[in-house]
This record gives sequence, structure tokens and C-alpha cells, in this order.
Amino acid sequence: MRAIGNKNFFLCVLFISLIILSFFSVKTYAQSKNIVGYFSEWGIYLEDNYYEVSHIPWDKISHINYAFAKIEDGKIAIHDTWAAIEKPFGDDTWETPVRGHFGQLMKYKEQYPHVKTLISVGGWTLSTYFSDVALTNESRELFAQSCVDFIRKYQFDGVDIDWEYPVGGGMSTNITRPEDKENFTLLLKTLREKLDDAGKEDGKHYLLTIAAPAGSSAIGNMELDNFHQYLDFINLMTYDYSGSWENTTNHLSPLYTNPSDPSSPYRKERGNIDWTVNEYLKLGVPEHKLNLGIPYYATGWTNITGSSDGLFGTSHEPLGTKPFHYIKDLLNLPDSSFLRLWDEYAKAPYIWDSISSTMYSYIDEEALQIRLDYVEEKNLGGIMIWELSGDHPKEGGDTLTTLVYDFFKNSSKETLYGDVNGDNIVNSSDLTILKRYILEIIDSFPYPEGLINADVNCDGEINSIDYNLIQRYILEEISKLPVN
Repeated sequence: MRAIGNKNFFLCVLFISLIILSFFSVKTYAQSKNIVGYFSEWGIYLEDNYYEVSHIPWDKISHINYAFAKIEDGKIAIHDTWAAIEKPFGDDTWETPVRGHFGQLMKYKEQYPHVKTLISVGGWTLSTYFSDVALTNESRELFAQSCVDFIRKYQFDGVDIDWEYPVGGGMSTNITRPEDKENFTLLLKTLREKLDDAGKEDGKHYLLTIAAPAGSSAIGNMELDNFHQYLDFINLMTYDYSGSWENTTNHLSPLYTNPSDPSSPYRKERGNIDWTVNEYLKLGVPEHKLNLGIPYYATGWTNITGSSDGLFGTSHEPLGTKPFHYIKDLLNLPDSSFLRLWDEYAKAPYIWDSISSTMYSYIDEEALQIRLDYVEEKNLGGIMIWELSGDHPKEGGDTLTTLVYDFFKNSSKETLYGDVNGDNIVNSSDLTILKRYILEIIDSFPYPEGLINADVNCDGEINSIDYNLIQRYILEEISKLPVN
């Protein structure tokens, strides 16, 4: 809540403070890049890739998207109750109000308050009923309000919508309609309104994001130019350009097209990261709202014919997907017959075993570094990881995530705590705006990151405590923000 205490006293103190503070001006830095990691609910059931909340590299990411919640009776609902809220971890007892992954997220958030957690709804297997909840004003209101109730109950910082996909292109069991394109926009608008109303009551900004497709037809089934205004950012699923559903081997996530790619001219043009990013930009999405998707997994084929090194060959025996650390293990075996090869056009690695005619496409540290450079060159908002367990600590450390964190830490600027108007300076102007917000004279900040930057003690509330801390910082009574 916007706890403000006595308004008259607050205003008197404010008037005196602003006179003093008008002589001070402290420069700081701009907002850092997003590092969004998807956390898979089902990791606790995987014997060879067991993963829980304690394995997340909390100190190296900015957002955690919990995958996934489902839609039931028109509302958001927990998909796996045991995993989400019942399974005991650590010092949990049967009396612990919320156990499971949700309970662990709450506990770790206390240690890492800068990390924002979002509940992601849908995904490939749970997008069945999105068309229904987006259909009418009543269905949209019901779903959006249920999302607000859900994130309040389980202490999430926002909602991520992963509808795969409006109009068509997802699982054959999905309900789809031609009007999904327009209704998706209306659904996001309703969600934004409900989240903003809740945020005003709770004194915080609730995030709204989507996971968005890389393919041309799926992009065409969305009104990006209309609905990006409702979103904090968009997580681009810039992977699965090729996979086990195809009989021709190819790259999982190529940055650019290889001229030797045997695909159709249409696909050669559009089946790469660079085309996808430029398409979103062409459709009016601001650069800073786009997070580039990085796969922490590999896709493979075996018994490949028609290729001397596995790439652009033919196979009717797909191997599905494997986590990134599986590929590292294959290459590190003492008697490994796999070779790491590199496609200079696609800026992508792959491994090839000529004995078994097996090939895997994946992204490693070299390819990731090139994509991070691309994010910087394009001035994108950051990166999105699908999904965190592929870079498991028990398999040699979070090498990919550490690379991302170190790169952005060294090349990007830090969060501008205290700067609520976006002018890269913390001074009395910020306090004036913050006062107006706390007193409910204004409903929002003029700068998109204002809500984040105003919460200088990272407690999820914006109130007179934050005001006083910024004031003390400007007066040089304290040396840094945030104050945790």
C-alpha cells in the first residue's frame, strides 16, 4: 500500500526538504538488461535433470517465470498441486501454509528482493482454453481478475501469457477461432487494467509479459502494433526454427541464414533470429521491450544420410531434446566420438558423430556471446532463457547464465534507483513526483521504470520510507541505493 502517514506533516517536511534538496544533484546509471529465466514445474520428477528452486542462480537473473499454470473454468489454476504448493522442501512442515515451489519462491525472494517472479500461463501443452477466455468481455474480466487474485495469494510480481498460439499453429486439441487475433489484444488490455488497479491498491507495479513466437505465420496472427503498449516486455521464442518434427537436420536457433540451407526460399529468409527480431521492430515494438530467447537445450537426429557432417542431412529418427549439460558431457567423455563443428553463417555450433551418424544442434558459450553482442547492438531489453535446468550447477556450474550475467554487468548500466522521471539524475524533481504519487495526486510515473526505481528498499511498496531514503541519499547521508 502507499502508506503515507499524516499528510499535513508530510507536506510540511516535504516543502522544507525540497528547498534544501534543490541545491543537490546526484547522477546515477540507467536500467540494466533483463535476464528472464523460465523455471519448469516438472523438474522435480526428472531423475537425470532434477531441478528445484534452490538450484536457480538467483544472484544472476532478474526475473523468474514459473512454467506453467493452466486455465480451468475460465480462470487461472495450478497445474500440478503437489509440485507447486504441497511438496515439502528444506525446513517445510505439514503446517507450513504454502509449501512446494511456490513456498520456496517466497522464501528465496526474501533473500533476493530484486528478482521478480511471474506466473506463466499456458505453454505448448496448456494453451487449450485461451481462445475461450479471450472471447467476450465477461470471460476476459473473469480470467484477468483470477490472475490478480492468484498473484496476490502466492506473492508473484506479475503474469506471463504464453498462448501457443492465437488463431492456430499449436496443439491440435487447442480451441481456436479466427477472431483470436483481435481478442488477444483485448485480453491483454483487460489484464493490464486489472493489474494496474491492483497495483494502485497494493503500492506496486505488477508486470504483464508474453512469450511470443518466432515464426512468420504466428506473428501474423497477433496485433503487435496494438497490444505492445500493455506489456512490460516480450519474451521472443527465438528457437525451434528446426526440430524433431522434421526429417531434414538443421539449426535449432540460427542467428542468420546459411546460404546452403536446402529449405524453401521463404523459410531461408525467415527461419532465423535476425529476421524475427527485425519483424517485431518493423511492427512497432520498441527495442527495449524485446528479450531474445536462448535455448538451454539441444535437438538431435540419428542415422542421418546425405550429409558428411550431419547438417542439412536426412533422418527419420529424431532424438528429441536434451539439456545443454548433456551435450557438454558427450563432448567431455574420454572416448567421445563426437566433434564440435561451427556454422559461420548461422553463428551456431553443432556436434557430429560419424560412427552413429548422429547430430545435435544447440547453443554454447561462443554462440551465446555472439547473441549477447547482438542484443547490445540492437539495444534489446535483454534475454530470456528456456529453461534454467539445462545449465545445471551439478553439471559444472551455471556457465551460460554466468556468461550472460557477467556480460550485462560489465556492458550495461545499473538500475537507476531513485530516478522516477527517467532523466538519469536523482534530485528534488524525483522527490516532487514521488510525493505526488504517494499522495495519490497522480496514478503513475512519467518513466516506465519509475515504479521499480522508486522502491529503493525493495520491499514491494512505494511509500514515505522510500521518499526519506532518496532524500537522505541526495543529502549524502547514505552512500548508495537501493537500501535492502
